[in-house]
Amino acid sequence: MKSIQLVLLFSSLFFTSFFCLFAQENDSYLTTYDSIIGKENLAITNGLFHYNNYRVNNNKDIYYSSEKYVTGSLNYLGQVYHNLSLKYDAFNDEIVFRSSGNSEKTGINLIKSNVNSFKIKELNFVNLDKVDSEKNEFIKGFYEEKIKNNTLSFYIKHSKSKREVFIGKSIFVEFSDETDFVLYKDKKFNQISSKKSIVNAFPDKKKIINEYYKNNSELKKKDKILFFTNLLQNISQ
Repeated sequence: MKSIQLVLLFSSLFFTSFFCLFAQENDSYLTTYDSIIGKENLAITNGLFHYNNYRVNNNKDIYYSSEKYVTGSLNYLGQVYHNLSLKYDAFNDEIVFRSSGNSEKTGINLIKSNVNSFKIKELNFVNLDKVDSEKNEFIKGFYEEKIKNNTLSFYIKHSKSKREVFIGKSIFVEFSDETDFVLYKDKKFNQISSKKSIVNAFPDKKKIINEYYKNNSELKKKDKILFFTNLLQNISQ
């Protein structure tokens, strides 16, 4: 009986050691696998390949700021990833990701509904579709978060318009920058496009708003982003 117990004891010790060793080797394998393909690739490589087949004139392409990838960060399904190669296709409203080691010509359009926000060139972009509980028709996709304080949040929609141009016998395309503005105040999103729309959001600041418009007419013509940013910063203090 004792010999049988000893055999069972040694067998138990052997299998326990074997499975512990297997688990350690398996963990080592997974760690090596992660280091080879990059941990950020495990969750965010789902999506369609990014294509840009437009023949562009004057470098007026579909991208916000630049067609080249830049280092940025991403909040994807609540998980934050840093040091990623990203660029923003403002015409199609897609954030494009390139795995490390791939060329500038390759990329993946990340699944938009999984992207909470991303950051490129120190600018933070938020997917307002995911936070707009009222589902406003004028809210569409990614917006630059320009101001965020205890009083309000101010967002800029960067988009592109397209037109065809003829050069000789060839057809090219030019994309031009477009901007729209959204204000979040008192738990509600509002479109901002005129003095009236701002007064409606800040009826108690009407005098200040009128004075600002009067004194900054040239800035409004030259740089609408700066115009609205300065105004909203002033009246939200």
